[in-house]
Amino acid sequence: NCAGITCLGNATINLYGGSIIHCSSNNYPGIQAGPQGNTLTIQGTGSLNVQGGSNAAGIGGGSGITCGNISLKGGAITACGGQYGAGIGSGQGGTCGNIEIVGGEITATGGEGAAGIGSGSGINTVCGNIYLYGGTINVCGGDGAAGIGSGSGGTCSSIEIEGGTISAEGGSHAAGLGSG
Repeated sequence: NCAGITCLGNATINLYGGSIIHCSSNNYPGIQAGPQGNTLTIQGTGSLNVQGGSNAAGIGGGSGITCGNISLKGGAITACGGQYGAGIGSGQGGTCGNIEIVGGEITATGGEGAAGIGSGSGINTVCGNIYLYGGTINVCGGDGAAGIGSGSGGTCSSIEIEGGTISAEGGSHAAGLGSG
């Protein structure tokens, strides 16, 4: 039982060419961002397709797992959360630090009840601030979850948009940007 890639500290992933990361372990993300206070940075010109396990995010945390900050600075990134996990953010019942997108082509899809970018499903599921500064961002939340923001029953801090092209669709009964 483990994430596809585990980053337990400050880490940078440089994208060149194409990569596919699929986590088949329940409760673990495709790429786990280091614990609180650390930052995972993904940058480059390549592509990345990542899938989290059940109850876990594509990029971020897993079920009950606290993850640090996430910074996406380039590349073509597709991130899908497993059931109840955000595409980028926290897993079910977990917490996530701040999420920053500076550039790249980002596609994120949340699992059932989870945001595309933000928090997973369930009470006590938390995401920090979300900063969108650039890039092309397309996100979909699962049923009852925002596209960007909180999952069903979860919470998210502020959302700040300063640039980029953004398309955000919430699941049933949820906002595109905001809360589930």
